[in-house]
Amino acid sequence: MTVDPTTLHGDQQALFMAIPADGTSMSNPILQKKLGWDTDRYFQARDALVDLALIVRGRGRGGVVRRVPAEQPAEERTVAVVVEANADPATTAATVEAVIKNELALYDPMRRVIATDWAKDHRRDPLAVEITALQGRRATGGTWSRPDIVSVEVRTFAYVPGKYLEVATFEIKAANAINVQAVYEALAHRRSATHSYVLLHVPTDQAEQLEEDVADVAEAARAHGIGVITAGVPGDYNTWEDREEARRVEPDPERLNDFVAKQLSDKTRDLISRRLR
Repeated sequence: MTVDPTTLHGDQQALFMAIPADGTSMSNPILQKKLGWDTDRYFQARDALVDLALIVRGRGRGGVVRRVPAEQPAEERTVAVVVEANADPATTAATVEAVIKNELALYDPMRRVIATDWAKDHRRDPLAVEITALQGRRATGGTWSRPDIVSVEVRTFAYVPGKYLEVATFEIKAANAINVQAVYEALAHRRSATHSYVLLHVPTDQAEQLEEDVADVAEAARAHGIGVITAGVPGDYNTWEDREEARRVEPDPERLNDFVAKQLSDKTRDLISRRLR
């Protein structure tokens, strides 16, 4: 389910074309110098290509990247899909494929909204908002251990000493996959996060027919302290609505540390380390 490279544009396209097509690795400093970009511009484009599963990072001085060979699967994504027990195999396969395709299309626009308008509205200042669903076979602790999107920030308070790591996880569901199982997936994430949300795509023209399913999700979420957000248009915060507030929890520090180590990128972990000093 990799993005078609021919659909890239701007900096993402320029960087992708600068990386050898034969799979040879190139270091970040060499690519940055070749393109003549500053650090922020380079890593913004690089991280976008990593999230799109078109390139992978590797070990090397300054960090290296290489293209993912087109003939090999770039990412393995586990998506929970509810199907009828007596459905024929062809129908089941079509249902699963539709759910996966629809969900993958939601990640990038929803990540952008979480990092900007949603964060401002909720008085958050995230260090990073990452798509964590697409990590291939990377071991993260089990089928439901991997959120779709993670937002991290370090908070301080005027009258409380110390610095606090806040980790919010988001379980994304497309319109054709809304059911209470999403709550239990988010609940698995909450063991290692301070806030966990279910983020549902509810197109305006389907809102009425999906209302009962959304209400069931909200009721289950309320009992477990999981937040529920609906989005009419994935990339437009004006169409987003909080249906349930996420209850803040204090995860075990060791579990939280393990979550950050397994789920987040090297760049984000470095940002967290520097901010907590």
